[in-house]
Amino acid sequence: MTDLATKELKNPVDVAEYLFTRLHQLGIRSIHGVPGDYNLVALDYIPKCGLRWVGNCNELNAGYAADGYARINGISALMTTFGVGELSALNAVAGAFSEFVPIVHIIGQPSTISQKDGMLLHHTLGNGDYNAFANMSANISCAVAKLNDPHQAATYIDSALRECWIRSRPVYIALPTDLVQKKVDGERLKTPIDLSPPATEKERKNMW
Repeated sequence: MTDLATKELKNPVDVAEYLFTRLHQLGIRSIHGVPGDYNLVALDYIPKCGLRWVGNCNELNAGYAADGYARINGISALMTTFGVGELSALNAVAGAFSEFVPIVHIIGQPSTISQKDGMLLHHTLGNGDYNAFANMSANISCAVAKLNDPHQAATYIDSALRECWIRSRPVYIALPTDLVQKKVDGERLKTPIDLSPPATEKERKNMW
């Protein structure tokens, strides 16, 4: 059943498709990472968007592989699962932050309902705090985008990717399981993300 909000979109596409298409537009062709229960559905979109999945034996290796890919290609993407997966990649992400290597770190998260209700799920700290891991990564990321609202998801994705490219540092994009197939306006994909440097001193100060 199609909801009214979706009917209002000229060209509705799933959030995951939008995200991976944007990565393809930036020149990324391979996604490094490790599968996990909170990112499995999103992983199915990778080949559909002309990307190749490069699975790794653990998240730390995936992070360093993404680091190397970005140094050669200009930007890369890393995909892990909530909690144990993302934490295992932090050494690599921190290194990329210190050396100005742009990595788009995508984290598959539990559903927004689970987060709102503070449900006791595996991979959590058992205290109902679903922001703890994002807060840790915020210190080694130039932007944190939580895709909890389909009405804002496309804007948050574009903004985070622009920050990653211009500032040449990792960004953190959280994708809850129930947002993967939510619809956003695919018409936006016809317009490339503006990757030009800030034009004014005020914009530069706001960005840096």
